[in-house]
Amino acid sequence: MNKKDLADIRKEFKLNSYMLKIKEVYSVYLKKDNGQIITKEKVNFKIESDEVKELYLNNFKKILTGSIDSKVFELSFKNQNTIEDLENENYTLNTQQILYNTLKSDEDISDFVDQFVDKVAKNFNYENDVVINFVKAGYYKADKKVNNQIEADEDPEEYVQAIDFILCSINKVDIPKKVLKFDYSEMKFKSNSVLDLTINLNSPLDGFMFPSFCSDYVEVNKLIYYSSKSSQINSNFIENILECSVKPSATEEKESFNVIMETALGKVKPNTIQNMYESIYEKLDTEDDEDTEELTLDMKDVSEVLAENGVENNEVVKNAFEQVCGGDYNFKVKNVLPDFEKKSIKIENETISIAIPPDMLSSIKQIRNKEGKKCLLIELNEDVVINGINLQTEEE
Repeated sequence: MNKKDLADIRKEFKLNSYMLKIKEVYSVYLKKDNGQIITKEKVNFKIESDEVKELYLNNFKKILTGSIDSKVFELSFKNQNTIEDLENENYTLNTQQILYNTLKSDEDISDFVDQFVDKVAKNFNYENDVVINFVKAGYYKADKKVNNQIEADEDPEEYVQAIDFILCSINKVDIPKKVLKFDYSEMKFKSNSVLDLTINLNSPLDGFMFPSFCSDYVEVNKLIYYSSKSSQINSNFIENILECSVKPSATEEKESFNVIMETALGKVKPNTIQNMYESIYEKLDTEDDEDTEELTLDMKDVSEVLAENGVENNEVVKNAFEQVCGGDYNFKVKNVLPDFEKKSIKIENETISIAIPPDMLSSIKQIRNKEGKKCLLIELNEDVVINGINLQTEEE
């Protein structure tokens, strides 16, 4: 699932959407002390007020919001299964099986959802009480053949793909602070009750969508996981509840890639770093793959990039991969390549921090002056401004 797929479905989380159909919302309240279920509630989404609908829609929309590999991750189940396996009633009941049964059942989903909630209760690791919201929905996705390509005698509905999916959000229960409130029914001021608990639907702790899908197919061996904290996943939830493989975040991939570069290159000149990034960018720019988000760099690709920049020892690259990744690894290009449209390169030490665009790397040097002190020399096309004040140009 790529950024466009997520954006397309996310924009349908609005009142009276024609492309998104939600029937019921099933909610379960769990206590933090022992994972005990306090209450369960199933509501008919269609008959709820618009205010309540919007609360739910915004909550579920959050699960699909965020940068891929930073807050939103496409994860694979540890055990990859065929449709035949999943439809076998005697097959081992795991999370994927529970979710698939929920997806395919025409009956009340609460029995299946309760099986999943039991897994959450047994592996409870939240600091607060939580409410789990669970919904089964239908998404009518436009096919690649867009409307202006459809012939006059063709039915547009033939080019709409119907996808059933499940969304789950795990939300913190907040205990309100003691405040003075005005009660209109009694027309007097009074303190609020600590029993007036609120469900924080704006910031889910964890969540997921099953299955994952793209423009061409539905992938039942994958789901979309949401993390409340950027680049900080809940490994307990992923491994023990979802039963998926943990995936490195974009930040972790970038850090690992930089360590490999540092190990292989040692100390280098800035223009070498720029040339290296441009070589990777050229791979991204010229690749025929339609989905450039999924372009990757493996050990062979990195060896070629480094060879173009003077490092032709494949053994050095292999050892660097072994030290950092334990062997060959596919890095997503978008996770390791700096943004050429922004000041995405950081130049820093203990005393300074400067951000520049990647194509300016060749304009800087680290030098030692006549007094033996290290200096950063930056070639400039115009005056530097500090806090709105132009700096004076001095001659050496």
